[in-house]
Amino acid sequence: MSFFFFSFSFGYTADIISTVEFNHSGELLATGDKGGRVVIFQQEQENKIQSHSRGEYNVYSTFQSHEPEFDYLKSLEIEEKINKIRWLPQKNAAQFLLSTNGWSRLTDSLPKTRVQQGE
Repeated sequence: MSFFFFSFSFGYTADIISTVEFNHSGELLATGDKGGRVVIFQQEQENKIQSHSRGEYNVYSTFQSHEPEFDYLKSLEIEEKINKIRWLPQKNAAQFLLSTNGWSRLTDSLPKTRVQQGE
């Protein structure tokens, strides 16, 4: 499956998606962007979607994974852009994923309840 993302010259480069990863079952989809944010989408249940549809994903959770940093020893700015996301194998009801900006790696846990609209 190919994904094509278009960016427009509005000055919001932080909102450009930099990585996409499905979990092992395909029920969850994680995206990371250049601003260090992770957005998790959950697939709608089959009984809720129409039979001619291939599946619909809705926002499940959103969080800031990485912040810009500065390495004082190397005099180097470390951008918050997420380079890669990986889902960890599920051992119980909890879902975990790893995200990296090329410099640091973070393990994030998903909330057990879905994000309500308007939050």
